[in-house]
Amino acid sequence: MNKTKRRCPNCANVEMTRIQRRGFLQERVYSRLGLYPWECPFCREVFLVKSRGRSYRRVNPDGDGQK
Repeated sequence: MNKTKRRCPNCANVEMTRIQRRGFLQERVYSRLGLYPWECPFCREVFLVKSRGRSYRRVNPDGDGQK
């Protein structure tokens, strides 16, 4: 994933929040294109980005990769 922080296209803020998909386009069309809705908490602008944000993977404490 790209190391640069994404910025709000409206106010250039870097603190964004990933929001839930709403509506037919976001749920059916944009999801197949890999676009995710994000919202700026300052200007409330909602926009689509091709990144889900950080993803975390659960790791087994034994380290053998099995559950």
